[in-house]
Amino acid sequence: MDVRLIEDAERGSIEVQILCPPACERAEALAERIRMLAGRIVGYEPGRVERRVIPLSHVASIEVGTGSTTCIALRNGSLLETPLRLYELEAALEGTEVVRISRQALVNFDAVRAIRPELNGRLALDLDNGATVIVTRTYVSNIKRKLGMVGR
Repeated sequence: MDVRLIEDAERGSIEVQILCPPACERAEALAERIRMLAGRIVGYEPGRVERRVIPLSHVASIEVGTGSTTCIALRNGSLLETPLRLYELEAALEGTEVVRISRQALVNFDAVRAIRPELNGRLALDLDNGATVIVTRTYVSNIKRKLGMVGR
């Protein structure tokens, strides 16, 4: 892989081009990670092959789905799928408002409307798409850190 950075004083924004052979999965995964850094995520409607690029602000939560897919729940209530694993999405979305809440889920903290304590030290997050997700005890410190309740 050849990576080049070309600075142009006349350019006002960043442009990324990925040149690859046809059907290169590695290039597609790289492009997906770059899109997420720009605040966008790619998903597929269930049973369809057309890609949808959506802003990260439209995402409510991301959960492990069936088989090898991961489900993206949007704030408007619709669902998308992505072939990326949860840990890949978590790594790519580091530094954003997306935080892990369990072994099976990530949540966009901007989509949280309310936080309630639950039994056994867990938390319940009410999302603006009407869903309620549970933060397991292991990941409660992530939420407290996000709220500024514990040191970084």
